[in-house]
Amino acid sequence: MVTQTRRVVPYILATMMLALSATAHATFVSSKDFDFKKLLVQPPALDSDDVKKEIEQMLKLQAQRTDEQITRIKSESKMTPFIFSQSLGSWFNPDDLPVTAGFLDKVLTDAKSVCSSSKEVFNRTRPFVIDDRLKPVSDKEKSSSYPSSHSTRAMVLALTLAEMLPDQKMTVIAQGRLIGDDRVVAGQHFPSDVAAGRILAKAIFEKMLQNPDFQAELAKAKQECLAKEPKEPVKK
Repeated sequence: MVTQTRRVVPYILATMMLALSATAHATFVSSKDFDFKKLLVQPPALDSDDVKKEIEQMLKLQAQRTDEQITRIKSESKMTPFIFSQSLGSWFNPDDLPVTAGFLDKVLTDAKSVCSSSKEVFNRTRPFVIDDRLKPVSDKEKSSSYPSSHSTRAMVLALTLAEMLPDQKMTVIAQGRLIGDDRVVAGQHFPSDVAAGRILAKAIFEKMLQNPDFQAELAKAKQECLAKEPKEPVKK
């Protein structure tokens, strides 16, 4: 009994530390700012015709998957703010943009934390668990499927970058959407997971805009980026 208690106590302490860590990381927004059931619709039931249609769509995309798509999907697997250097160019990097790096890391952490909380509300099963014909690119994700965290984080970053680099708005929004779409091609998410992620991202970003600290840090990051951004088009 004593041995069993000794095993359980560290687990409980570790769980508590993780919970406290997630709360401590909230900088501009937190999960408490959102009513996920009002913001997002309930995903379709697993045995519904809608889910069957989504799986058929995913199987078609899987059959058409190219080596180029697979390479891009793998590069997007570990999300960082500077994944957007793929569309903005090599000047957009953390070494040359330390202020921007610090700011966007906070944005990314908040977006991930909020999305993780929303996943717990809906607890949707991943598509490759429902249908083993789906063969995901990269490791099979273990978290819930709805909404897509990649879609959420990519669009929060894209919307933030659009504020910082207004001339590049269409470019970064397009990449943000592509990262979400790639999660469907990758076999990791239903299309409806990605769509929900974009809705959540918009809500997160709008809430961030109401935060004075976000506005202040965004202004500093924007100033840094505009000073470094090439005046002439560069190769991506």
